[in-house]
Amino acid sequence: MKSLEVILIISLGIFCLMQELEAHGMMLSPVGRSSRWRYDSSAPTNYDDNGLYCGGFWKQTENGGRCGLCGDDWSLAQPRPNELGGKYGSGVIVKSFNGVTEAEITVKITANHLGYFQFHICNLDENGSESEECFEQYPLTFADGSKKYYINTTIGNIVMTAQLPTDLNCVHCVLRWTYTAGNNWGVCEDGSGAMGCGAQETFVNCADISVLSSARSIIQEVPVEVVGAA
Repeated sequence: MKSLEVILIISLGIFCLMQELEAHGMMLSPVGRSSRWRYDSSAPTNYDDNGLYCGGFWKQTENGGRCGLCGDDWSLAQPRPNELGGKYGSGVIVKSFNGVTEAEITVKITANHLGYFQFHICNLDENGSESEECFEQYPLTFADGSKKYYINTTIGNIVMTAQLPTDLNCVHCVLRWTYTAGNNWGVCEDGSGAMGCGAQETFVNCADISVLSSARSIIQEVPVEVVGAA
């Protein structure tokens, strides 16, 4: 029996490692900081822009479940590569939402792990810097009022429409996409075990945007409206 348990544990470890080695997904519109190079040749290139998963599931577990603000390994020195001031965090505004109440967002999934998406906005005009507290001020909702967008087994572009906060007006905001996967088996709140419960792999992208009323001047934006990039 012990030999069988060892085999099962090793097999599970190999399976999880293989899951981490796959590509996963990235936010394409508004384009995430690590993916801006796909539309703007002046941006630094990150060929692993679809793998911003907090250093990997095991690394995130080692970090106590914590993730960098924009998808980097939490244990890295700040500013981390995808944070403002980091290698990819130049602060270039990639999209302006002017006089609108909704935001169309496109995410490309290259390896589906089920689960759900969440979106938050940090207003840098008011807060000066990115932080978890800043992002928590403006969670985005969908048409049904939910703050979570559950995905099925779709591979490719997923286009969603989120409601912009009515009290938000910013020259420089940061839109954050958080993808919490749902393909790990864990313990649920009621003590039972099920797929999608417990700790899950997490992916995070940040994009620099502006949200302006019709009375505010339009910020010139990088031409990043193409969403069908490979």
